Amino acid sequence: MAKFTEKLRKMAFGTVDALKGGHIQKHVDEIATSIAKGSPERAEKLQKILQHAVNTVPIYKGISPESIENFRVMDKNFIRENSASFLSSAFEEHQRIAAVTSGSTGTPFKVFHDRNKKSRNSADTIYFASRAGFSVGEKLYYFKIWSALNHKSFSLRYMQNITPVDVIHLDDNQIEKLIKEIENDGSDMGFLGYSSALELVARYLDKTYHGPVKAKVNSIISMSEGLNEYTKNTLTKFFGTQAVSRYSNIENGIIAQQETDGLLRFRINTASYHIEILGMDSDIPVKKGKLGRIVVTDFYNYAMPMIRYDTGDIGCLSTEDDNYLQTIEGRKLDLIYDTKGDLISSYIVYKNMWQYVEINQYQFVQYGPKDYLFKVNSDSAFGKEEKLVAEFKQYLGKDANFKVEYVDEIPLLSSGKRKKIMNTYHNK
Repeated sequence: MAKFTEKLRKMAFGTVDALKGGHIQKHVDEIATSIAKGSPERAEKLQKILQHAVNTVPIYKGISPESIENFRVMDKNFIRENSASFLSSAFEEHQRIAAVTSGSTGTPFKVFHDRNKKSRNSADTIYFASRAGFSVGEKLYYFKIWSALNHKSFSLRYMQNITPVDVIHLDDNQIEKLIKEIENDGSDMGFLGYSSALELVARYLDKTYHGPVKAKVNSIISMSEGLNEYTKNTLTKFFGTQAVSRYSNIENGIIAQQETDGLLRFRINTASYHIEILGMDSDIPVKKGKLGRIVVTDFYNYAMPMIRYDTGDIGCLSTEDDNYLQTIEGRKLDLIYDTKGDLISSYIVYKNMWQYVEINQYQFVQYGPKDYLFKVNSDSAFGKEEKLVAEFKQYLGKDANFKVEYVDEIPLLSSGKRKKIMNTYHNK
């Protein structure tokens, strides 16, 4: 019965899309073709959006479209302060669709998409979900904050086969119930959600010595936060399918996603975006393998072209293949520095945490040039404090002032995410 219902949903989606002109399926096909073809296809798309921007968008007037380097790099604050100047005159107000995000700062950021861009984002979602093992029509357990504003109607959730999992109330009791529900469900299914919520599931399964979960989980996709290696490997072990991390944002869409080969690198969505990795304090490209600012040019947002948009995130290109980001470190504002002032990878926070199954939640905070705080939420007494401190001092410096604080809860942000890393010193 479950298989039959899944097929009906897939057929219903195809029928609705076909009645509307088949735009989404055409985009899905184009994405697959474009990723296979490579550079010539991307160069043409880039030239078209640059020419359109110069012809119809006030902020880009007078710029030569011959090279993307003629366009200045723009961040969220600049776009917010000059939003009207980014709107294309080729689109009337009723043709623009708002996309709003509060971002990591809590300050609202609104951009506008046109209908073709919206269809493109839907197609990107379908295509990259399929690369992770998910098929349209399958049940999707969606881990995020489900508020009155974003809670889909029951009928829409039924049609899309979405089962909401509210991360605000996600504790061991809720996870236990969820696992039982999943094991009693004969459907093919996938998981999509915040990495911090998926980590809670992984830690529960680990500390309860749960065996392999007996369910048909075909895909596990984390979003909005980096997926640490412990969570990635633990979910893969218990559910029997490779967990992957997706790099996306509201203002653009899906920018990159890990493959199901178990590697940590991210396949860039070269069909929809042009990606640059620029210096921390300059607009000069950095060498492959070196960390820099992730700067995005959107090929498909013609209503509000976003050219050389500084995402605020840090990452590096693969030294082996330009189509991949080797790492994505997260927000520039939350980078970690050792006691000498040198930038170090946030990977040091995640790499050894698999050892500490007693910890439910944790947060690493740098609050001074040599001052660090590790907040721990644990059900039982944590007897490995000295070991944890010694491990971190190996990376931060022997002269690090490293404290451990025990808390009842690491609070969620308004977005539903739980920050693992904060740098309050460099944000001052």
